[in-house]
Amino acid sequence: MGGPRGPVVSRDVSLPDSLRGDGPLVSVIVPTYDDSEYVGSALESIGAQTHDNVEIVVVDSSGVEWLHELAAEIEGLEYVFQEPRGLGAARNRGLDVATGEVIGFVDADDRWVPEKLERQFAALDDGADVVYSDVYLVEGDRTRRQSALPVRNPSTHHVDFLHEGGVPMPTVLARAACFDDERFDEDLPAVEDRHLWARLFARYTPARVAEPLAYYTRREESMSSDAETMYEAELSVIDDLCDRLPDLGPHRTALERKAQYKYGKRLLRAGDGRAARAPLRSAVAAGERDPRALALLALAYAPAGHARLLELLERLQERRHR
Repeated sequence: MGGPRGPVVSRDVSLPDSLRGDGPLVSVIVPTYDDSEYVGSALESIGAQTHDNVEIVVVDSSGVEWLHELAAEIEGLEYVFQEPRGLGAARNRGLDVATGEVIGFVDADDRWVPEKLERQFAALDDGADVVYSDVYLVEGDRTRRQSALPVRNPSTHHVDFLHEGGVPMPTVLARAACFDDERFDEDLPAVEDRHLWARLFARYTPARVAEPLAYYTRREESMSSDAETMYEAELSVIDDLCDRLPDLGPHRTALERKAQYKYGKRLLRAGDGRAARAPLRSAVAAGERDPRALALLALAYAPAGHARLLELLERLQERRHR
């Protein structure tokens, strides 16, 4: 049977009785599965937006009773139960339910700053279809700013994005029409957002707001920490996108090298310098031109403290790129 089936978990969430107001309606999709202890803060950050016409679509795959009860009390908060089928399927279900002109995404452990929608609507009004921003990256008790990818050339932004990344999930805001023909690939175990963003950037006009408008949480138990799964998924994405988008053909080898480099970086972040050496050596030997690859390879040979050394390097690089 469908519907809430889990234990009642009490959670005080401060939301107005109605989320509806003036201006274009924004539908915000919030998937949750075994992480309801975090979702209250995410919901509050959406309800606190200075743009006050919002619809929150919670797609719950744990059956949390208090979320279902909260939706019955708040106008503009929609609750949907879906059996666990992965993040891509949950977000697609949210897209099916959403009625807004514009779509946003917040995972249960992420948050928005109050002015996020207001700042990004300015870019939409200027003609953009997909808008993202810088982000505050939260790792344990540490928070640091992370810059998003600049839009150098809108017509080739999908290529730049695949080479460089830098579009955090909770920062993205897009016109609902962008999702009429493009959805998350439910067969991917990871990086389904990367796969979709590349397709949207290839078809629609992108824009970046160069200020942090969201908090993105990186938890050790999250999928993004599973280096092997992420690497295999990224190779699948490269294979699929090169078939879909002919202009990516000349970039295929470089993208595969980049995926190998990122695989080594994730192993470093997990503290496994020994395992990180082989993929980083292979990426450098194959011609990976990112100067950070050599720096990471050097870190991999440090006797200990790989994750901490990587964090220090990233902080230094972030200060240089602001």
